[in-house]
Order: sequence, then structure tokens, then C-alpha cells
Amino acid sequence: MTQTTHLALPFIEAAQAQKHVTHNEALALIDALTQLSVSARNVTSPPATPAEGDRVLIGAGATGAFAGKTDQIATFLAGGWTFLSAQAGWRAYVEAESLQLLYDGAAWIDCGLSLRQLQNLALLGIGATADGANPLLAKLNATLFTAKSVGEGGSGDLRFALNKESAANTVSQLYQSNYSARAETGLTGDDNFHVKVSPDGAAWKEAIVVDSATGEVAFPSGGPTKVRVFASSGSYTPTAGLRFAEVLLFGAAGGGGSGTRTASGAAASGGAGGGGGGLARGRFTAAQIGASKAVTIGAGGSGGAAQTTNSTNGNAGSAGGVTTFGTLLHAGAGGGGAGGQIGGASGGGGAGSQASSGLSGSGGTGGVGSFGVGSGGSGAVGAAGSHVFGGGGGGGCNAAGSTAAAGGSCLYNGPSGGGAGGGITAANAVANGGAGGAVYVAGLPVIGAAGIAAGAVNGGAGGSWVASAGPFEQGGGGGGGGASSLTGPGSGGAGGLAGGGGGGGGAVQNGANSGAGGSGGDGYALIFEFF
Repeated sequence: MTQTTHLALPFIEAAQAQKHVTHNEALALIDALTQLSVSARNVTSPPATPAEGDRVLIGAGATGAFAGKTDQIATFLAGGWTFLSAQAGWRAYVEAESLQLLYDGAAWIDCGLSLRQLQNLALLGIGATADGANPLLAKLNATLFTAKSVGEGGSGDLRFALNKESAANTVSQLYQSNYSARAETGLTGDDNFHVKVSPDGAAWKEAIVVDSATGEVAFPSGGPTKVRVFASSGSYTPTAGLRFAEVLLFGAAGGGGSGTRTASGAAASGGAGGGGGGLARGRFTAAQIGASKAVTIGAGGSGGAAQTTNSTNGNAGSAGGVTTFGTLLHAGAGGGGAGGQIGGASGGGGAGSQASSGLSGSGGTGGVGSFGVGSGGSGAVGAAGSHVFGGGGGGGCNAAGSTAAAGGSCLYNGPSGGGAGGGITAANAVANGGAGGAVYVAGLPVIGAAGIAAGAVNGGAGGSWVASAGPFEQGGGGGGGGASSLTGPGSGGAGGLAGGGGGGGGAVQNGANSGAGGSGGDGYALIFEFF
């Protein structure tokens, strides 16, 4: 019997009897194959109770009537199974799986696979036309890549990998403005991570480089700094990535002495000013600093309390405290000013330095400063601190009670000394206090004002970077000395932050309390971190 080429439908032969048999068989096969749909695939044994027209796709290893019929279509016609061999290009719908299959000449494959897997594409454009320069091109307003969750069979992680052939090549992300590059991040020409910026897409500046071997971060166009401030004691823990730190310490200042309480006709001096704290600066590597360093901030010395007993010398101010950065750096303290003396001078406190603390004034003798520099005065201005790291000495008052000296100023932005309080002469004449040692802001002095006997008798507070808007690596100014009075003397002004010496209090005659000494400025620490 002759058949059609593709579907193997039987022809009606010439002079064939019962031609309807062949014709009906062909129609049944066409019915079975047209809009082909099978109830299931990979069926390996004939269904037990098939209905007329049932169709299944036979799987490998079939038995019974299906044996040896792998990949064929079995259709139940006229009470028996008829088998059709698929040709390349046939399609079949699997009802049980809502799946479309394609026979490629060797096996049935999932037609949807080509929609779910795009392999070996030469170009792909989304919202735009891809080309050889940009074989993958997407024109979008938003893009999202999200991790496949554990519940979906994923890991919950997402890594976006970019790969280059060798270290000398580049793999990067380029950020553009109107198609002109402005920034680039990635491995550009080596295996270190680079961050570059450009104002025009042509000239580039490298901002950050992270070394792939050590993890060290470099800033070729200038590195950042971070400032850590300590106004009270605590622990310093370096910020991660620190390469070195510059540490600036100010020692605390000494307090000023209080004025004398003296009888009429007896000369007496006012209280002397306290010495300024020391200044110390050093740079330390991350290895030197280690995991942390204790920072101890020295407390300013107390001013001498007002004298409440007739015909008695004033009370001395106390010395300030030392400021330290672990055992690596030390800023000495300023000495306290001596109390006013009946018939004698009062000595100012000596200034501290990076090496040592200044000594307190004693009677008419000024306290010695570090290395003999920045010593307290006794009737003369407290000496200026002329060493690189040190404060100014406190001013003293002379024995005649007629001159109250100013506090000494320091070179190189160190703390200044406090001014002395005014004394009373044997002729019962009162005197002004001495000005506090100056600090300089933009070339201009900022001075703790002296108390004025005929006006504002209290000494003014010493200048500081907080009050004077000066640089914050500047020491505090000395407080001004209080003016003397026969009945109501002035108190010494407080020393400025950081490490300014307290001013001395003014003298008074019996029957009234003398002027109290001003407190010394507290210590301070600044840590500049470099990465």
C-alpha cells in the first residue's frame, strides 16, 4: 500500500474494494495528528482503560504494546493502539504539564526552553538597538538584581562578578554625564582598586587606591584627616585604616594666688598669676599607638581662696595637672602663683613644657619654668616661653605694691601666664591688676583684661580658641589680675582653654576679704588622624 510522504497516510488504490476503509483510516490519522495534544509524556506502559482517541507520548524503556516505540505517539483508534513516528519539526502539547514540545529529529525538547535560556546571543538590545561596540545595550530608568532566596532553592546571596583577562587589563564601572565620563571605579591597569574622577571625561584625577596585597588605602590627590578631641580623660582607639596620628597636648595651668589682707599704711602685694601649661606635639604610627592609648587630661589648678584674716598673706594658687598620651607624649603643667605678701613681692608660677612642669611661686620668688624658660615673675612680667614647646610664666607683684605685672605670652601658640593682682602701697594707694598673657589671632592679641582700680576691678578671663575664634591648636590666654582696693578688691580672671594661667587677686586693707585668685585653664588634647 502506498502512503503519503510525511504522515504515512494510506492512499486509495486504483480498483480498490472498500475504498472507505483506507479513506477513513487516513482521516483518523489526520484527526490524531492535527493540533497534536497528548495527555502525558514518557509513558512506558499502555493505559489500562484507554478511551477512543486517547494519545500519549511513549518514553524510553516502554513495555507491552509500547515496547520499542520510544518517542512515538500512541493513539487509541478502533479498539487498538496505532503508533506514529514523529518527524523533525512536529509539535505536541502535553496536557498534564501545560507544556509545548518540539521534536528536533532526535528527541522531544521543551519549546519554552528557548524562551527561558538565551544562549550564545551575538547582540541583545533592550529598549535600544545593540551593535558591535555595545553588544548588550539596555535603555532603562530602573534596574534591579535581587538574590534568589533560600525558599526558592537559592542561597540568599548575590554577587555581581566582573572579570578581566590579566592584571594589565582593565575591569571597571564608568559613570557618565550626558555620555561624558565623570567617574570610574575598578581594577584599571593593575589589580589594585582605583577610584578616579574627571571634570570633562579627558583629564582624570585618582582619588583613592586600595592596595590588593596589603589593603592599605592611599589618597594620591590628598588624604583626609579626622580630628579627635579630648577635653576630659578617656581612651583613644584609632579609627580603622589609620596610618599615623599627630597628637597635640596642652598641660593644665596653675591657679593665681589671692591678694593680701593688710593694715593701713603697710605695703602689700597682690596675688601672683599662675603659669601656663606646656605644649607638646608628636606624630606616631599605628603600630606605636596599638589598639588604644589612655589620654589623661590635666585639671587646671585652683585659684587661691580670698584671705579673710586681717594682716595675713594671701593664699597660693595650686599647680595644674599633666596631660599625657599613654607613655608616648607628655605636656607638663603650669605652677601656681604665690599669694600676696605683706611687705614683700609675690612670685608667679612657672610654665610647663613638653619636658617638665613649671614650679609654683613661693613668697617673692617666681616658680622656675622648664629649662629655666617661662619662669614666673616677682614684680616683673612673667617670662615669655621661648622654647618650642612651653607656656608663659605668671606675672608677679612687686614688694612696694605699686606694680602688678602682666602674664608672659608664649611663642608657637602655647598657653600664656596669668597677670598678677594689684597691691597696696604704704601710702594706701591702690593699683590696677596686670593683664593676662596674650594669645594671637590673625596677628592681633587677645588679652585677659586687667582689673581697674577705678572701674571694673575683676580681672578678665583669658582668651581661648572657643571664645576668640582662634585656631583650635592654640593654647589658652592668661586671666587678668584683679585690681586692689581698700574695701572691695577684684578677683583674678580664669585662664582660657587650654592651659591659660589664672590671674592673681587684688590686695585689700583689713576689714574686707581680699580678691581670690583665678583658676587655671584645663588641659586639652587634639589627635589628627591620617589615612
